Amino acid sequence: MKKYLLTVILILTLTLSFSTSLLAQNVPIDEVTKITVEGNEYVSDFEILNAVQTEVGDQTDQQALRSDMQAIFDLGYFSDINIVFENYEGGLNVIFEVVENPVLKEINISGYEEIYTAKEVRQALDLQLETVLNVKKMNENLKAFQEKMQNDGYILARYRDVNISDQGVLTVKISPGYLDSIEIKGNTKTKNDVILREMPIEAGEIININKIQRGYQNLLRLEFFENINPELERVESEQNLAKLVINLEEGKTGRLNFGGGYSSTDGWLGFVDVSEKNLFGNGQNIGAKWQFGDTTTYSLNFYEPYLWDSKYSFGFSIYDRESERTNDADQDYIRESRGGSVTFGRPLPNDWRTSLRYRAQDTEEYWSDDGTEIYDNSLRSLTLGFSRDTSNSRFHPTSGSINNFEIEHAGDFIGGEMDFTKFNLDTRRYFPGFSDHAWALRMKLGLSEPRTPLDSEEYDLGGSDSLRGYERSDFDVDTRDNNNLLLFNVEYRIPFNESFTGVLFTDAGNVWEDRDSIALNDLRYGYGLGVRMNTPVGQLRLDYGWDDNQDGQLHFSIGNTF
Repeated sequence: MKKYLLTVILILTLTLSFSTSLLAQNVPIDEVTKITVEGNEYVSDFEILNAVQTEVGDQTDQQALRSDMQAIFDLGYFSDINIVFENYEGGLNVIFEVVENPVLKEINISGYEEIYTAKEVRQALDLQLETVLNVKKMNENLKAFQEKMQNDGYILARYRDVNISDQGVLTVKISPGYLDSIEIKGNTKTKNDVILREMPIEAGEIININKIQRGYQNLLRLEFFENINPELERVESEQNLAKLVINLEEGKTGRLNFGGGYSSTDGWLGFVDVSEKNLFGNGQNIGAKWQFGDTTTYSLNFYEPYLWDSKYSFGFSIYDRESERTNDADQDYIRESRGGSVTFGRPLPNDWRTSLRYRAQDTEEYWSDDGTEIYDNSLRSLTLGFSRDTSNSRFHPTSGSINNFEIEHAGDFIGGEMDFTKFNLDTRRYFPGFSDHAWALRMKLGLSEPRTPLDSEEYDLGGSDSLRGYERSDFDVDTRDNNNLLLFNVEYRIPFNESFTGVLFTDAGNVWEDRDSIALNDLRYGYGLGVRMNTPVGQLRLDYGWDDNQDGQLHFSIGNTF
């Protein structure tokens, strides 16, 4: 992405005028018997003479006196300085004649109102009324404020006028720089409004490079485009206008995948997956999946990020899942779950989003050999969620974070046979490692208040997505309910090329029935190494982990861990 620094700094400067008696004529050579100042009304003699190096008893020297004049001028209080000489007690009285700048009576600043408060600007200029204007200090502060505007992203901001009148009125006019228009090039499928709604800046607004960068990240997250190149082009210099040109190269958004393999979570499986991330160029996401094998799943999902062109998002999913399982007594049973969900979401300030989801699910379990029913239950719940994603990449983040917090309530007025409240926190942090390596950290906390047994809604631990080196059955105990969970994951990720990434990991976690039993000294540990492979199906994961007893476990799955 090209960044253009289209900034002109216009700062008031004054020119030092040396007297012709000093520069064009010979300075009388004699002993300096007195040094005085004339013309100053507000600036003290002491402050002026403190800048003078020539002393009483010295011989007059043209270069030294020139340096003294410059030093007085550098104090910033004067618009003109001259030197005259008078005979005094057998030598010379060196008189510095100064012309003070106006006394600052009023400060008028304009053009900042949309980006800063008046208090912020006045604090940045740091000029006091009823004092002689110090041009040196003003120039330094104007330059510092210019740098602040640049650092805050206002790359076109400049001073259009800086002027001090004889009456002591300082006028500072700021031209912040406005966006004339946004031009989109290269999109053949995606509609313009789908692109523009991802840009947090519109025509007519003050240009801020940080907003443009956020829009660039938003477009990347859509995964609609192979290349995105935003550029600023100057439109009109006098009015300080520029247009934003977004150059795009669209990629493939439809996908048809099929295949098979083995998952340590779901056993042997085959799948057919059809999806479209940019339905008819409207930015909608729709997908259908059929997975078969030890686990059979039919699912359909749809997501509209801007419902009726509003800030609200809408999504729904329906699924039918049947899986073959084995309990800790080596008895085979089948679990069937059918249900779906409807979700509404809305953005919040500072990149946060909130969502409200209604979920309905009916679950049945029965023995594999004779079909005798073991368990039959219905779930109806509402989930309030808050999320924030500031990671710099979806596939290999090296900075930023992802935070998700949810409160799910089932039963009561919502209906269903299950009655509980769950609090779920999932927070992730990413840090750069050596070279292009990265550290990835996650903490997951689940707390529940069951008023009926959780059964199918208990927390699972063990397997490829949580505590590697263990199977889920290692934490399923008939004598207790897994009502609470605490999990930590640390990965060091080493990209080999665009397709393969190596991983070293350490996991720690456990599940408890009672919240009071949660303790860090009761965690189970796993560690190991793995490899990630990017394919058209998605990211494939292969991990080998060891548990507390040094027993090894192979884990295979699809999709990133966290």
